[in-house]
Amino acid sequence: MISTASKKTILIAGALGIVGRSAVEHFAALPDWDVIALSRRAPDFEVDARWLSIDLRDRRDCETKLGGLTGITHIAHAAVFEKPDVTRGWAEADHAATNLEMLRNLVEVVEAASPNLEHITLMQGTKAYGGHLGPFKMPARETDARSMGPNFYHDQMDWLAEHGVGKDWAWTIFRPQLVCGIAVGSPLNIVSAIGAFAAISRESGIPLRFPGGPERIGEATDARLIAQAMEWAGTTAVARDEIYNITNGDVYIWQHLWPRVAEVFQMEHAAPQPMSLNRVMPQNGNVWDRVVERHGLLPYSLDQIVPAWSFADFLFGHGQRPNPHHMSTIKIRQHGFHACIDTEELILELLREMQDRRLLPV
Repeated sequence: MISTASKKTILIAGALGIVGRSAVEHFAALPDWDVIALSRRAPDFEVDARWLSIDLRDRRDCETKLGGLTGITHIAHAAVFEKPDVTRGWAEADHAATNLEMLRNLVEVVEAASPNLEHITLMQGTKAYGGHLGPFKMPARETDARSMGPNFYHDQMDWLAEHGVGKDWAWTIFRPQLVCGIAVGSPLNIVSAIGAFAAISRESGIPLRFPGGPERIGEATDARLIAQAMEWAGTTAVARDEIYNITNGDVYIWQHLWPRVAEVFQMEHAAPQPMSLNRVMPQNGNVWDRVVERHGLLPYSLDQIVPAWSFADFLFGHGQRPNPHHMSTIKIRQHGFHACIDTEELILELLREMQDRRLLPV
């Protein structure tokens, strides 16, 4: 059911994550939408939204805080539970079970309270194609066979599709590549990792060296692009009960971007030096503290800025066999969503924005 009502209310779960934050900012700027944002932490930015602190793993907490919300028309589920060892946790059964529980708690409580619920957006990614396990068939298409489980994407999708039978609301699933945006405390924020690595390198008096593996072509997705797609899917009949790959529309190679990152931080660039950031960077917390003090940055620790260096190792290809990830985005374009953006310019723009917000040094 696509409503013609002039005012809609979207509930955004995981509102302080990379996708959630961009979704909050996007919908809050639209005159015909109200925003209710869910997170366990208090917001670190100002936006016209109602904030609720909630633990989606706790059913009673969900019922207490969401059970009285009677006017929700849309849900954007961008919340995710991650283990301390992020990449290893992706293939573990309890990781999958926890993420399924979070989705069920949210949807079941909200739909019971909000009879006019129209649409649910669910976030996935290349793990749906087994990208966390190794190479997959390229370009990946939404109709491809599944990879070996455990995989919470599959569990969530199966539950949502089955639970939605006969309901008035519809769902749309998005599968982006590496999502780029600004979010303090996110274990999946590669822009923060790049910026912190550059800042610590400069403070240590060494040039910026790429720490990963051999060159490989990658794809990425601007979190703001996903927010636009959420609006499109939630108000467009063709997107009802559909799955879409979504990317910026171009490709990148880390080694080609690295000299441009060095320019942002006004530092020298040198030849690559492969190393495990997960092993080395947590030992440089004291260097980061000097950076914060010297440049008057917001008082976040290195662990807060980059909670999981293992994610950076994974993306940069340190110690890995070639593992390219390429997806076809033909379907979403044929269905009417055409937005795109230059990935290199996006990453540089986000680094500069983090500098402007005193999260990274100039």
